[in-house]
Amino acid sequence: MRIWHRDIDSTHAFYINGLLRALFVALTSIFVPLFIYSLKSSLMLVVLYYVIERLIVVFIVFPLSKLIEKIGFRRSIALSVIFLMGYTICLYLAKSNFLWIWIAAICGGIQIPTYWISRDSALSQDIEGKRMGKKLGYLMVLENIASLLGPFAGGLIVMFAGYPTLFLMGLTILFLSVIPLWGMPSHSHKNGVSVSGFWYFLTNGRYLHQAVANFGSAMNDYGNAVIWPLLIFLQGIKEAKLGAVYSGVAVAAILMQYFTGPWFDKLRAKKGYADEGVYGFVSVGVAMAWVGRFFVSGIYQIASLDISRQLFSAIHGNFYADYMHLGGKRMGSIAYWVYMEIIYSLGAITVFGVMAVGIYFGIWKELVMGTIALWSLATIVMARESNL
Repeated sequence: MRIWHRDIDSTHAFYINGLLRALFVALTSIFVPLFIYSLKSSLMLVVLYYVIERLIVVFIVFPLSKLIEKIGFRRSIALSVIFLMGYTICLYLAKSNFLWIWIAAICGGIQIPTYWISRDSALSQDIEGKRMGKKLGYLMVLENIASLLGPFAGGLIVMFAGYPTLFLMGLTILFLSVIPLWGMPSHSHKNGVSVSGFWYFLTNGRYLHQAVANFGSAMNDYGNAVIWPLLIFLQGIKEAKLGAVYSGVAVAAILMQYFTGPWFDKLRAKKGYADEGVYGFVSVGVAMAWVGRFFVSGIYQIASLDISRQLFSAIHGNFYADYMHLGGKRMGSIAYWVYMEIIYSLGAITVFGVMAVGIYFGIWKELVMGTIALWSLATIVMARESNL
């Protein structure tokens, strides 16, 4: 399999693995919160599920980083697939026995850092800083290609065959996603994780902007992947139409992201504030889209707003990922990604905590959307990374 790398760089292993994993995510992810809600018709159940999943991440990520250092990135990503399979099987079983949902949350929590710490550490090592935008941009394009038909296909599967069939199809894709990993080269696995290091990361001006932006990014991501699908579903829009909206959004993402990656590299090469200016503008656009979502109803208004929003979000997501991986390259160890995973988890837990308070007082939509809008705007501080 090493012939894979004779003439091309090692990010190609991630291209294929990312495409297959993204296909699994596109097929299933937006329907998981709907499935959980349907088990008991309870929004609080959804809150508890995702809080538990992210608490698992916070509790295991320090010792897990030691395991990743020992077994390497390739085996760690393969291990994440095993836990992701366990997560999917538990969701399949939860239809007949509700208690499996909690095992699914545990498996889901374990697979998150096992995958993302290894993937992002390897990408930070492999990609040259001056080509960061181009390489990550192409990876995002491939991952969004999977999103073209995934959500719509997932919605149709749920409509005609049910959630268990959806999860079984997801399992098949996960099996295939492991194969490209054996073409990865070896990497250095410098750890550096410590409690004092985490405190330094939070308080030092050279990394604080990364922590603040990542906290806000978690809210925006979980808002798009969990909370917004729930809000659409609660308007009476069923899975197939909901999936069609997300597939339409993926088209807009691909059109933007193909050009956005190289554009980032060109803007940053100017050594001024050109890339920061663009990133700041689209950050405001992402925040305003959350405000706009509060006022839309019906499939056509929702689809129009979301496709328009994606024009901002695609640029924002590309630039954000570039800044984040530049930060990872600067720190040069697993520790950076461990600390970012903790911050991201705390951001997710916070938004679901806000949702729980809102459910209690009957104003959860207003509280959650306002909170996500403000913290999406806060991600603007990530642009500081450009000139460090």
